[in-house]
Amino acid sequence: MNIGILCHATCGGSGVVAAEIGKNLATKGHQVHFISIGHPFRLRNYQKNIFIHEVGAFHHPLFEVPPYFISQVNKTVEVLRSCQLDLLHAHYAVPHSLGAHLARQILGQYIPLITTLHGTDTSLVGAHEEFYETTRYSLEVSDLVTVVSNFLSEQTRKTFNYTKELPVFYNFVDTEAFRPSRGMERKLLANEDEGIIIHISNFRPLKRVLDVIHVFNQVRQKRRARLVLIGDGPDMPAVQKLTQNLGLVREVTFLGQVDHVAPILALADVMLFPSSCESFGLAALEALACGVPVVASRSGGIPEVVEHGQVGFLTEVGNVAEMTKYTLLLLENKDLKEKMSLNARNHAVLKFNAAYWVEKYEGIYQFVLQQKPAFRGGL
Repeated sequence: MNIGILCHATCGGSGVVAAEIGKNLATKGHQVHFISIGHPFRLRNYQKNIFIHEVGAFHHPLFEVPPYFISQVNKTVEVLRSCQLDLLHAHYAVPHSLGAHLARQILGQYIPLITTLHGTDTSLVGAHEEFYETTRYSLEVSDLVTVVSNFLSEQTRKTFNYTKELPVFYNFVDTEAFRPSRGMERKLLANEDEGIIIHISNFRPLKRVLDVIHVFNQVRQKRRARLVLIGDGPDMPAVQKLTQNLGLVREVTFLGQVDHVAPILALADVMLFPSSCESFGLAALEALACGVPVVASRSGGIPEVVEHGQVGFLTEVGNVAEMTKYTLLLLENKDLKEKMSLNARNHAVLKFNAAYWVEKYEGIYQFVLQQKPAFRGGL
């Protein structure tokens, strides 16, 4: 197949999953064309059968900011014409699904369109009144819409009164890349007697990174530990200020954006994941694949990834005391930690392995290609 994928280029979960789908499809012999503003995250190196079509910025005095949406639609039309794509797979309803549909209208030719919802595109952006109608329309004109969790399926139906099929395709992880530590020494991050706690996110308010600092502060009052923070975002200044105010500067390591997190993640003893709402929780899954138990909030689709008492622990959102209790339990009970680490790895391999889910995506591609309804340019 010749597949076009529209996605964000940043390090968020949707961009990561889109890149991993493309890489796996390319390995199986399909041609994959990424259409994105910027070079997609995790596609830095050349790979056979993968092609990157970057959307350029158009600068003109008429526009206060570059009209990226229009440029992306135009680029999609170009790729459809020149590369003879069989189908389009849009990650995020707005702008990617809407842009893909507009491109096939301009082309005047039926090209199947699959939209995968990742959460924020419907729960925050799409549900906002300024985007509600365009998001609803994007879902209606897609040939098939998939979601990354049962939670997101229910939320989408409720928000948009969506009545069509909404198959759940869980996000997945490369369990060969994300695996228990194999050689990178812990002493690069911490002393021998220090537990290593890790958090990875884009430091937005819903990630509740300040809770991470408060949990770590309470842990440090009981035992020696180090907190490793990976990522950046709007809450970073507040996180740094709180770290200073609590006197934790020497115990907290800010690594910023890291392209290859797996070797670092595998060194951790516990991941903290206190988000107020996650449709899935890809960072938590990557931790589990590395054999790292996760202490997370019981919100959104997180319970579909983190099984309480088996591969980690769940608490109510904002319950710092409970998160602290479970984090200390994992740091101090070696037998429990080892049992949960093994469970976490097996859970990721059995339920969220890439081979299974990529084959499922191949199946829905074939399904929509076989439908071939007549193109309706007035959609």
